[in-house]
Amino acid sequence: MAAFFTLTLDTTAPSGGKITLITLTNTRSITATLAATGATQMKIWGDIGTGATATAETAASWETFAQSKAIQLTSGDGVKTVYVKFRDDVGNETAAYSVTTELDTTAAIVTVTGPDVTKISKVTGYNVATFSFSADTDFVEYSVRAVPQNSSTHTAGTQLGTTNGSTNMSGTGEFAADTAISCKINAADLAAASAEDGAKIIKVFVKDKAGNWSV
Repeated sequence: MAAFFTLTLDTTAPSGGKITLITLTNTRSITATLAATGATQMKIWGDIGTGATATAETAASWETFAQSKAIQLTSGDGVKTVYVKFRDDVGNETAAYSVTTELDTTAAIVTVTGPDVTKISKVTGYNVATFSFSADTDFVEYSVRAVPQNSSTHTAGTQLGTTNGSTNMSGTGEFAADTAISCKINAADLAAASAEDGAKIIKVFVKDKAGNWSV
């Protein structure tokens, strides 16, 4: 029988701790990406509240370390802060790491100016209507559609084309708030989207940087 044994002393906390979130989101349910060398457990808290997570560190529980974690942000638009700590198998604990994300669930408001005429035909000189639109926030995509009703969403109806000379019926890029975009509808393109004669509802939709489409 041996009269001795070895005992490892470990006072070093996990290293390389990090938490990453998408910087801008339009949904409360997102995924946190985590990293820490030597970690076996983690504790997450902040502007969240689901499962083992909580809004205060004292209410949060240690859980098995994972490289990704589904979390739900607290309600209400704005900047959200999420914290994490890591610890190893003998309880050595890191300082808190933090990251922020912005929750934006508010769709842009679109304002249409025009059109310059209320009736068009396919006869040259009578076949074009012009209008402009702007939004109250920056946006990254827009679509001009013939829709079945005023309350239609951005997937309803038919996108107007530009085959016959219509302009700015859709676009992607960086568009500033309160900057007017001029559009032209040719009657032939309108007929291609909605063939029968009669009053047509033309609606402009924009998508903001968070991914919210206007309604």
